[in-house]
Amino acid sequence: MILEFLDFVKMRAQGLFIVGDLFDFWFEYRHAVPNRHFAVLAKLHEIRKRGVEIDYLAGNHDMWLGSFLQHEVGLNIHHEAITRDLFGLKCHITHGDGTARDDVGYRILKRIMKHPVNVFLYRLLSPDIGVPFARRMSQTSRTLKDSGKHWDRQYREYAVSKLAEGFDVVVMGHTHRPKIESIDGKVLVNLGDWLQHFTFCEINERGPVLKNWPPKGQTFERRAS
Repeated sequence: MILEFLDFVKMRAQGLFIVGDLFDFWFEYRHAVPNRHFAVLAKLHEIRKRGVEIDYLAGNHDMWLGSFLQHEVGLNIHHEAITRDLFGLKCHITHGDGTARDDVGYRILKRIMKHPVNVFLYRLLSPDIGVPFARRMSQTSRTLKDSGKHWDRQYREYAVSKLAEGFDVVVMGHTHRPKIESIDGKVLVNLGDWLQHFTFCEINERGPVLKNWPPKGQTFERRAS
């Protein structure tokens, strides 16, 4: 399904923002990358060859994005939130992990996991060991993860603070629950996921709209109200 969507993007989109966690796990060794993602990487490369810019924001499952995706596939890699002006709208785009006020433990853990020494030590493992092990742990974390609904209020508070700074649209992921909401005439979008909801946000001259893929069958198209 994701490959058909990327074909749609290749033919129709002016740009693509991947707001984290496209891969259940991503870690680059110096001379090896996870081979199970070859088809998706090839599609992304095709999109770039057509001149469509792709901005990839690292999520909590793929925080180790590296030079392969940038130099070989052609993605613009971001490890922090970004700002873009799209169709006259000032947009704040972030994966959202660690933005909840009380999520201090995760912010500390993220620093530890991204520390160069720890990345170096993990690379000492053979890819045949390191990749399957990390993928298994990642899948386990999804299974055991609390629904996270108690964090929703704090994620929304973060978005409201950004809208108060002057942004017209805040786009977030991370919670995996699709939502679009009007706040004082501005818009908060939570992208949902491609595990259950298959949702994406399209921004055009009419503003942001949350849609599902494929467009036929189940209908899900929602604008902020």
